[in-house]
Amino acid sequence: MRLSLPQIRKIILSMALACGAILFAGGPFPRAAGAPPTAAGALTSARPEDRAAALPGKLDPIAKTLVLDGSRVQFAGNLQMNVTNFGFLGSMPASRMPMSDSPSAQWPAGSGIEYLYAAGIWIGAERTGVPSVSTGYPETEFYPSSGPVDVIYRTAEGAKGGENYPGRADDDGDGRVNEDWLNGRDDDGDGRIDEDFAAIGNLMYSCRYSDTEETARRVWPEHSPLGLEVRQETFQWSEKQLYNFIGVHYSVRNTGDDILENIYAGIYADLDAGPRNLGNYFRDDMIGTWEGIWCARVGEASVPVRFTVVYVYDADGDGGRTPGYFGLVLLGSWAQASGDPVPTKGRLNAVRIFTGLLPFDRGGEPVNDFERYSSLSDTTKDPNTVEPNDYRVLMSLGPFSQLMPGAAIEIHAAYACGEGLEGLLDNAAMAAYVYRGIWYDVDRRPETGVRGRETPVGGPADAVDPDVCDGYDESIRLRKGDTLWTNADCAEELEFYNYSACYRGNLTLRDFQTGVDGKETQIHWVTSTAPPPPALRAMAGDGRATIFWDNLSEITRDPVTLRYDFEGYQIWRADDWHRPPGTNAASGPSADLWHLIESRDLVNGLAPDNDFKRSFSEGGFGYDPLARLDERESLIEEFEQRLTSAPLEPLPCPSGLTSAECDTLETLARWNLGLEGGRQYYKYVDAAPKNGMPYFYSVVAYDNLLLNGQPAAIGVRDTPISNFVYVEPFSPAQEHGDFVQEEIYVVPNPVTKAQTAPWTLEPNNRDPSGEKLEFRNLPRCRNTVRIFTIAGDLVSTLAHDGLGGNGTLPWNMVSRNGQSIASGVYLFSVEPEDGRFRRVVGKFVVIR
Repeated sequence: MRLSLPQIRKIILSMALACGAILFAGGPFPRAAGAPPTAAGALTSARPEDRAAALPGKLDPIAKTLVLDGSRVQFAGNLQMNVTNFGFLGSMPASRMPMSDSPSAQWPAGSGIEYLYAAGIWIGAERTGVPSVSTGYPETEFYPSSGPVDVIYRTAEGAKGGENYPGRADDDGDGRVNEDWLNGRDDDGDGRIDEDFAAIGNLMYSCRYSDTEETARRVWPEHSPLGLEVRQETFQWSEKQLYNFIGVHYSVRNTGDDILENIYAGIYADLDAGPRNLGNYFRDDMIGTWEGIWCARVGEASVPVRFTVVYVYDADGDGGRTPGYFGLVLLGSWAQASGDPVPTKGRLNAVRIFTGLLPFDRGGEPVNDFERYSSLSDTTKDPNTVEPNDYRVLMSLGPFSQLMPGAAIEIHAAYACGEGLEGLLDNAAMAAYVYRGIWYDVDRRPETGVRGRETPVGGPADAVDPDVCDGYDESIRLRKGDTLWTNADCAEELEFYNYSACYRGNLTLRDFQTGVDGKETQIHWVTSTAPPPPALRAMAGDGRATIFWDNLSEITRDPVTLRYDFEGYQIWRADDWHRPPGTNAASGPSADLWHLIESRDLVNGLAPDNDFKRSFSEGGFGYDPLARLDERESLIEEFEQRLTSAPLEPLPCPSGLTSAECDTLETLARWNLGLEGGRQYYKYVDAAPKNGMPYFYSVVAYDNLLLNGQPAAIGVRDTPISNFVYVEPFSPAQEHGDFVQEEIYVVPNPVTKAQTAPWTLEPNNRDPSGEKLEFRNLPRCRNTVRIFTIAGDLVSTLAHDGLGGNGTLPWNMVSRNGQSIASGVYLFSVEPEDGRFRRVVGKFVVIR
């Protein structure tokens, strides 16, 4: 899709007004009364690349609240998507939005093939009989507050405070579970923030926003807020079996004083399938809907799951470039009233398909609240399209009769992609399987959740049959205050058990039942996985890259088995990356560029028994950080003493140390004492890279399988998509004592297309040329580099800081006037600020 000019202006204005609300509300940049916000002018008048470059400085406060810069991407899987905290997902490719260069349902990851423009949440309801709809897209009526805590928070399984069932889900020991969700606030009033939430998957983002912010009213004067606060969580996994979908959870709470009636929830998506670099790729899409049971392949068995998916595919496949089918998968919804133990389940109400550039009465998209509420409440399920076009879809859930103040609607969905319709359904089925999660004995009462009975029915009630499928006609009368546990889903259990299209192996009916062994509560999005990837960082050097990581993978239990099943590490490298459209260093390379360069494991009788714990000097990965500190051991002992005497108090950082050094010393001390947060560290050096070239590195873990209690086979391996860092090796800066003027030169020289091809990247908003040359071996000090034509005209002025030892300065070959330089001979002058270095003059040749 491409928005109309008025829509683009309104969306940009909404971003600008949100920025202005923060910048000018008593901030350091006041403006005269009645003057237009400076931020709005910057966003609407500047070129995209200029605006993006200006945002980090001029609009820094907004980067901490309204996240529109493309910095939050679900990149841990093969399907990658930009995440925002103002009601929609996606990056609006090719728009003027700063986030437009980020992935927007890109599949496979790193390919530049996109399947989504944007998808937003819709909530419609009647208030005193008048319908209103709050939308996340195309009208951005949801916003976070202007407070500094309303950002997007990142976490993953194994994070402190994020444990979930079947583990110790009460992280803070207060008798409540996951009550302090990840939003930067002290929700439970215990004086601590985000210390008890549920972390899901290898990468999870959490944020909150509402439809009551003043920004929405200013941008959309006709907006009538319903008084809703939305908790949004997105998550994904990096194992190959699980990495083709992204899970989404919305919790929509009525925070107003009005009773909302006839409520509908929806997700409105502008689905566009095709390569970013193919003009008008969104005009030949086809839309379809699939409902039913599909088999999720789990180990040796295949488990039946039920779901609905609305999908898009490219009509002609773009000559084989766009083979994917991408879809929005509905998994479950319910309304949870305040104090009501039994939620009201929602259902798929409508699937509407709208055609771009048509009026609403002729099949175009709805543009006001009455048309939107009509679309949400209409029970129509539009047929699959028969002609290629530019389409939008709406998947509507409901109706929920009432939403009282304080009550919430829960929505669980997924975005999935696969090759062809069957590939999509395979991956959607895995999303449905993981969404089902596990059943757990939350109430610790063995008499609840037995004999397949997991749903409580409260009295007074007449003629209640606890299990309508067991062949016994029972009619039980409940008095007020009585509770009877019933098998409410027995028909579905039998249907799944008897579904012959799936191979169930040795599974019995009991394996398909819920509410057995006292397990009365369903915990969504929990599945066994490979050990989580470790914390990772890289340090570039001269023709080398040094990789550091911690032992998080070894000390995190499997989410379901609760077993420490770590077996080994794998180190991967990706070469020959050229930044396809819609990708960047944060989203990473495509899967075909990764190759394994090293692997080590535990010595436990399971081959190859190549010990990674040996010290680095002895050929292992073992690494003792901060070895250069003269008093390292005494400092660790000091931290140990403080942790022993006051384990809950913040530890002061000794004078002369950086905060990073103190954090490392504290983790080493915690490890020695066996306290939470303790870590060990590892190191690997790769001497194969070439200076100036782009590289990615990944360190992932794999687990083992037991036989008679002993490791007997390799289990699940993670993929390098889960955890990577970007590195560009560089030439070192010259020390003044060894300074040689002739060692400063330009690479390549002459500059030709063939010579620069290995490191040329696809242009984007922040790097409009994608080209570069490099000045090498510059002095170890601050330098100014000026480039001139042979006639002496100044072409560009560059700043370089070599104090940290980096002697390389890249230049994108764009002049100070914003134009790519032409063929010719160019002069350069290196002017060191340190007087111990002499000025250097040189030349290079450009051949276009």
